[in-house]
Amino acid sequence: MNDLVKYCYILFMIIALLSSTHSYSYAQDAGAELRGVVQGTTGETLPGVHLFIPELQTGTVTNSEGVYRIRSLPPGSYSLRVSMVGFQTVNFNILLSSGEITILDIELEPITMQSGELVVTASRRSQLIGRVSVSMNTITPAEIQSRNITSLDQALDYVPGVQVLGNSVNVRGSSGFTYGVGSRVLLLVDGVPMMGPDQGGMDFDGLPLTQTRQIEVLKSPGSALYGGGALGGVINIITKDFPEKPETTLRFYGGVYEPVRYDVWQTWNGASDYRQFRGLLFGHSQKAGDNFGFWLSGKLHDNAGYLQNNTTEGLELYSKLGWNVTRKIDFSLYTSARRNRNYQFLYWNGLKDPLRPGEIRLTGDTASGSNRGLSDRLTILPVFTHNISPHVQYSLKGRLFGVAFRPIDRQGNVRPSEKHNVGVRYGGEAQINIQASDELIITAGGSFDENYIRSDVFVGEDSLMVRNQPEGAIFLQAEYNWSNRLTTTAGFRYDAYQVHTLETATQFSPKFSASYVVDDYLTVRGSFGRGFRVPSVAERFFNNADFFPLVSNITLQPETSTGYEAGFTYMRPVRSLFSLRAELTGFWNEYQRLVEPTFQPSSGSFQFVNLTEARIRGAEASMSVTTLDQNHQVTASYTLLDPADLELNQPLVYRSKHLLQLSGRSFITSWIEAGLDFRTASAPDRVDTDFSFFVSDAEVFPAVYVTDARIRFIWAQPANRFEMSATLMARNLFNYYYVERPAIFAPPRNFQVVVEMKF
Repeated sequence: MNDLVKYCYILFMIIALLSSTHSYSYAQDAGAELRGVVQGTTGETLPGVHLFIPELQTGTVTNSEGVYRIRSLPPGSYSLRVSMVGFQTVNFNILLSSGEITILDIELEPITMQSGELVVTASRRSQLIGRVSVSMNTITPAEIQSRNITSLDQALDYVPGVQVLGNSVNVRGSSGFTYGVGSRVLLLVDGVPMMGPDQGGMDFDGLPLTQTRQIEVLKSPGSALYGGGALGGVINIITKDFPEKPETTLRFYGGVYEPVRYDVWQTWNGASDYRQFRGLLFGHSQKAGDNFGFWLSGKLHDNAGYLQNNTTEGLELYSKLGWNVTRKIDFSLYTSARRNRNYQFLYWNGLKDPLRPGEIRLTGDTASGSNRGLSDRLTILPVFTHNISPHVQYSLKGRLFGVAFRPIDRQGNVRPSEKHNVGVRYGGEAQINIQASDELIITAGGSFDENYIRSDVFVGEDSLMVRNQPEGAIFLQAEYNWSNRLTTTAGFRYDAYQVHTLETATQFSPKFSASYVVDDYLTVRGSFGRGFRVPSVAERFFNNADFFPLVSNITLQPETSTGYEAGFTYMRPVRSLFSLRAELTGFWNEYQRLVEPTFQPSSGSFQFVNLTEARIRGAEASMSVTTLDQNHQVTASYTLLDPADLELNQPLVYRSKHLLQLSGRSFITSWIEAGLDFRTASAPDRVDTDFSFFVSDAEVFPAVYVTDARIRFIWAQPANRFEMSATLMARNLFNYYYVERPAIFAPPRNFQVVVEMKF
């Protein structure tokens, strides 16, 4: 607690000093004043633009609304330099008169459209990605459409440094394979946590595809802003606002999985068939008057699967309502409701029979490698925002996320209610953003959440079936622009979690980052952050052997991390032909009490336990080349990992040392687009061989080499606001056989046809 008081005192003293310094400067002679708004060529206001007067060695930075103001200037004729990473630098000659206000509105032209992306995840507020001081990537609606992405895991396949292992997201080696529980990457929807209340895992299906503005991936510890679960990074799904003119989208897709080529694997009737999958995506958005807007999005899908007992069908509905109550007050309500009927394949019957689920012979019982049930999910996210002034804004956010799973027996009947798993996550948060001065932005707030779970599989040593986990936090961040080149951000978050009824865990998570603009093309950055995660209810209390032998561990402690990162971003046009963007990042993450599933010989089962210490270090490089008309693009990224279990002096399990992603797209003509994607991951240096005590050949984990290809035909009538496209796709083009997680065969080659209409 003494350290907490010390850190808080230092941070508040820094903020007070900066604020008082700014106030003192305002007390000087008023002189002349220069003010205005800076915006991009498409009309969006630009925060974080640097304005500098060389003759006076003074300047400022635009605020969150793109507004700038320089006061107390001596009269005279000067030059004004306006710059921002990713935009063309411009210079103006200005004439200032004593006691007068000169208004100069400025428009900047982007070097490449990509660098003008606005993101919100890195600092809990809108800012240009070129000003972010930590590693970050975005997935755009164009990528979602072009690749026919229908779930979040597909969207993450080509993000540098990200690897999806079945139902676990692995950002720079942070997670490995965790049986779908206890994710170290936090999932948000419009900044609101959406992790499962029971397993603490990530829901890949909760994606309003036609109404997603972008997906932001923060690849460094995010606990200082978002709390537990953000130990390895953050994924934030940003939904769209409401267009001035109504928009409707319909997308139909259908495809088949190719049969496996080995006769010895065709041990069930469907193995020699072309197994079908299909779906319909729909969406509509519009404004209904000056103050009200809404959108709807949905998906119907049916997948016969390429494995025995691996079918999925479901309906997903999403909506968002927006109301401008007054000129300064906004209210929005996001909701989703989903139902899926799944026949889930858990593990195979060995490498010689990988298409059928296996069985585990236990004392007195047999565990099955498949599971069937109904899954229901409901989400309600209300948001109230009040712009008190151009410099002060606060928001109130509520959240309710409910899940229910009802298992189905072999006769197709829903099992009794005592076998149902029900979980609810509810809570809220308050946040305030203050533009204290042209240089200083303060973000502060607090949150409260509680997880409530009822399940017969969470009966631990205390024989209870109901679990709950309340948690509360406060956070504070200050961002200061010291000059037109240097920006620093410092902050902290203090969390308190109830681990179980007898113990509460607290965590103080500081962060610091800085970015320095070397010139018009090069920015260097560095960051430090602490992270933590309280184990999920499933990790602590799961005690069941219906599918796999796992026992509870109510003594499990929270895991923590310390992360360091440094890198640079280089962007510039080349000979007026194309733009080049290159990034190089080095990172070093240290973990304490890392939670991993471990075999316990005494009980003959697995248990989640705390490792004493682990370390993951590495480097990541990425590059993209895009023509200035945006019609052609090539991207490449490579990640090198060195993941070590320092207690055993061995590599951490299920981490690939090398990750490589290559992508290219091109508009061959104005109506034909082609794309090619390739990704590879080296075989892990170490896997959990104890898993093979129960499941045959579970240690088999080869390297991954996957190529996807597509060609899209587009018919557009801009005058009628109508566009239609047809896409032919081949995923896993060369039909490479691999596993996507232990003991499960990854999708073989499959073909898709996609037809989309927008009007």
